[in-house]
Amino acid sequence: MNIKKFYQNHLQKKLFNKILAIYSSIIIITLIASSITVYKYYEQTITRQHVDANREVLDYVSLYMNQQYEGIQLAIQQIYSDASVSEDLSYFLQHDYGDYLKYRLDQFAEIGSFVPHTFDTYFKTYLNQKSGISDVILYSSEKEFYYLYKNNTRQLYKRDIDISEQKSPIPKNGWVSHEKKLLLKEIREDNNNLYTITRELKDPISLKTIGMLIIDFDAELISKWLGSKGTENNGQVLVLTPSGDVIYDSLGRYMGQQYPHIAGLYSDSWTALDGLSKINLNTTNSSGLIVAGIIQKSQVNKEMVVVRNWIIGITAALIVAAMSITYGIILRFSKKVKIIVKSMKRLQEGDLSTRIHLNREDELQLIANNFNYMCERLELYINKVYISEITQKNAELVALQSQINPHFLYNTLEAIRMRAISQGAKDVGQMIYILSTLFRTMIKKSMVVTIADEIEYCNLYLELFQIRHKEKLQIESRISPVAMSCSIVKLLIQPVIENYIVHGFRPERFDNLIRIEVTESDGSIQIAIRDNGNGIIPSKLMELQKMLQVSMRMDAPPTSLGLCNVNERIKLYYGTEYGLTIASEIGEGTTVIMNIPVVRESTK
Repeated sequence: MNIKKFYQNHLQKKLFNKILAIYSSIIIITLIASSITVYKYYEQTITRQHVDANREVLDYVSLYMNQQYEGIQLAIQQIYSDASVSEDLSYFLQHDYGDYLKYRLDQFAEIGSFVPHTFDTYFKTYLNQKSGISDVILYSSEKEFYYLYKNNTRQLYKRDIDISEQKSPIPKNGWVSHEKKLLLKEIREDNNNLYTITRELKDPISLKTIGMLIIDFDAELISKWLGSKGTENNGQVLVLTPSGDVIYDSLGRYMGQQYPHIAGLYSDSWTALDGLSKINLNTTNSSGLIVAGIIQKSQVNKEMVVVRNWIIGITAALIVAAMSITYGIILRFSKKVKIIVKSMKRLQEGDLSTRIHLNREDELQLIANNFNYMCERLELYINKVYISEITQKNAELVALQSQINPHFLYNTLEAIRMRAISQGAKDVGQMIYILSTLFRTMIKKSMVVTIADEIEYCNLYLELFQIRHKEKLQIESRISPVAMSCSIVKLLIQPVIENYIVHGFRPERFDNLIRIEVTESDGSIQIAIRDNGNGIIPSKLMELQKMLQVSMRMDAPPTSLGLCNVNERIKLYYGTEYGLTIASEIGEGTTVIMNIPVVRESTK
């Protein structure tokens, strides 16, 4: 009810309040939509920056893990490619440690010198050369012992259980997280940052599995490898085994554990992990590990706080500024409209002297001018009301007379014609008949006739002068048959012919000629009236051509029925692109060309 009451009081009957409300709504909606678009753009930009930075970190981690994996592969190849090392390692893993020492002494006695190419020297050298390796362990599957290389020391551990009987057996070839390792805690440090890779060892001759190579890596070296790139702003980095065991976590949350959101890592859009996150994956590295980058939505939102505050502030300022400017402009218009409404009320109360005074150049000024003009005309009409009534009565009497006068004229001309014929003056009777026909055409015909009727009227007009000037005037007509049925305003051709009769006809000559040509082309009709009369002097011709280019005033009555009058009637009826053109030479004659559009008579 409050909304309805507010609408009725402030909007329903107040136009400018409606305009202000509508315009303000449009501004607010537009600015809010623009702000949302800008916010989304910046959000996508910041997200893309995080994704790109995270992808770069993934490439670094993948490169590091590939180097480790390829280094191990190369180490295995070097063991098998060196016969003395592979033979020494095979004997060590298949015999007790005492037997192996005896075997070494026998080898020394046979050769007579110390032989450095043993597995022991190889692994010590390997451990010293490769950074990131915490320790190397050899496991004998036949004798069930562990041989540990760590910090330039070697230690043998004998156990009574087989590796395959452990609760969580280590794969013979693959990566293992720290929590999954089978080795007892006393043979290595209690370090959760370790991760392991295992490789099966075979006898080079029988290809029988004789043990396993176990290498522990320190995950801290991955963080050192990344350096400044491994910050939280670049997202979380996870290195996982294909089964989902985490061997590296840049945030340290899941180190050595089974990653709980392994299925969500393969989503292409924002997905719910520890929070709404976007995933980058690198599964094409040669190590066979899954390297995943996780960008938290909360991190992006944290960076968007400043942007959001700026956008909200700028949008609010623009809305306030736009509404203030709009209100000021509408208030100015409202004041002008109130002046007009107030003046209208005064006029409604009968004050015809009221006037609106505005200094503007817009529609309101036009309304004020028309209002002032209306008041002036109302005063004028009221002052002349009695004169108008008298004039109206006189007009009615004239109209009644005009219905009688034509009949009186026709009857009189007919009586004179019959009298002339009875006296033997047949030519006079014929002239009177033609004149009567012309009068009937002028009075009874409508304003628009066909070209055929107009030409017939002109022929009757010329026939009068042929009777008067026998054998001194020849008439030629060339009229396109398709143009005969076209419409034309009545009495357009006759004034041109009359102009020739009055000014160009030479009664002393017997070769006077007037030619009427009517052609149709491209949607227009050209009517050419040519004569061989006196012609027009150049100064008069130039003046006449200028007059044909200037339109007559609409409120001024025509001063003549000559060429200018015909030209003006054509332009008023058909348009300014139509009209007359005139050319003339002294002693040669005059050519008047009339251009009008093609208008066919409608048939029912």
